[in-house]
Amino acid sequence: MYCYQNNNIMAKQESLIKFRGKVGDLSFSKHRSRGYEVRMKGGVDKARIQTDPNFQRTRENMAEFGNAAKMAKLLRVQLNNLLRTFGDSSLRNRMTSLVHRIQKADVINGRGERTFLEENSQLLKGFEFNQASSLKMLIGVNLDAYFDRLDGQANLTVPAFNPQIDVMLLPGATHMQFTLAVAELSTADIPPRPEVVKSAYIPLIGQYPGDLLEAPLTVDDTKVVYVIVGISMYQEVNNEFYPLKNNPYNAMTIVAVDIP
Repeated sequence: MYCYQNNNIMAKQESLIKFRGKVGDLSFSKHRSRGYEVRMKGGVDKARIQTDPNFQRTRENMAEFGNAAKMAKLLRVQLNNLLRTFGDSSLRNRMTSLVHRIQKADVINGRGERTFLEENSQLLKGFEFNQASSLKMLIGVNLDAYFDRLDGQANLTVPAFNPQIDVMLLPGATHMQFTLAVAELSTADIPPRPEVVKSAYIPLIGQYPGDLLEAPLTVDDTKVVYVIVGISMYQEVNNEFYPLKNNPYNAMTIVAVDIP
């Protein structure tokens, strides 16, 4: 086995035999983008990090990042059923990073104690659940979505369009579908599930007349509400609609965040 070092801690494996696991002070693993790697055992003792004054900044960063990971997990739990169709493999890390940025917008609490404040949740808007796709990539018309607190429902207006002109046509796809979801932003251990409404399956041939999707949500006037829009592609076979296999292009985006 040949190794060449990137730094003092990590090296990249180049051999016919790919190792995983530990051998002595060496730890072998496979990174999804960098390939097979090897690390040497080392670093600062955990007990020292927890007590040494020199590591105060490190403890603060760890505390905030841990809280960010917990909040991001709650969002993923809340949207679990939707993520099966729209989420990509990088979603967990990207969502944790986003929540961490929202924590840093906290100007009330001190470093190490900054938290996810609902008044800063506008930063959720624009988050893509599939990094490889987006609504604008799939369709070239304006989708108007918002939450109406007076009516207690989310609305999505889809204008008329010609799929042959306005939609990115994928090999094998015969139909598309819009998804509208609305959810209460919650820090509860079991967050309330979103209300979800789907359009009919829309043929990718012929003029589409447009539609209005409405998703009712009863929520406290003090709660933040966020609205999600998704587009997914299907193939019709004998009057059954099947998601495209290995399709990386289904898109879902947080399009609106309504703060009381």
